[in-house]
Amino acid sequence: MRRYIYPIAVIPLFLAGVALVIAFRAGGYLLPFTAVLAATVALVSIAAIFRYTRPPIHVKQIPVENFSFWADVGEPGAELRHLSPGDLAAAARIAKADLGSLSSNADLLNARTSLLLGRREFVELVQEKFDGQTGRLSQDLHAAVKRLGTGKELSVEVLNLIEQCASQADRIANKLYDFQQGKSELAHTYMEPLRRAAEKLSRDLRLVFTNVSDFVKSAPTEPESS
Repeated sequence: MRRYIYPIAVIPLFLAGVALVIAFRAGGYLLPFTAVLAATVALVSIAAIFRYTRPPIHVKQIPVENFSFWADVGEPGAELRHLSPGDLAAAARIAKADLGSLSSNADLLNARTSLLLGRREFVELVQEKFDGQTGRLSQDLHAAVKRLGTGKELSVEVLNLIEQCASQADRIANKLYDFQQGKSELAHTYMEPLRRAAEKLSRDLRLVFTNVSDFVKSAPTEPESS
């Protein structure tokens, strides 16, 4: 497109020059009008040539953090509903698998957040040690997965840890939402994907907690030894 506009802009400039020369030679009352018209055409042509012949300005695109590696586990812990109440070992394996996927998501959220905290626009989050919150969530989820790997049953301690992680993710999402208020469009563009990811992680963790808790309640209790 640029190579076609350049000749088109040169032609009026050439014709304006010819008209101006003819007008000066002919003289008469049309000379001022012809001169002004030719000068106007010349200025427009020069502006068009300058506009379309200078090097293009490459606008720096805003890198939006993508979550293409985000693990979508559907409804975490839903398979527990299909187990018999006494199948505790299988329940622990299912919970560990789903919680492991959510742990990977927490790692991704922490990594994406850490990439932004070195930028000038997010100095407030650095001052409030926000990176410590996402890192702690990731560590706690790894601890929950590790506990499920060492035992064959779902314990109350694991349930409490899952609930704690869900609350942490919820606080992170709220913090990101509050941070966006009154900030520039650039900050909003960076933060919004992270906020949505934290909200999704919080919802998934609460689903895990609910499904695991329901299964534990339905499991038969061992009779007390006399």
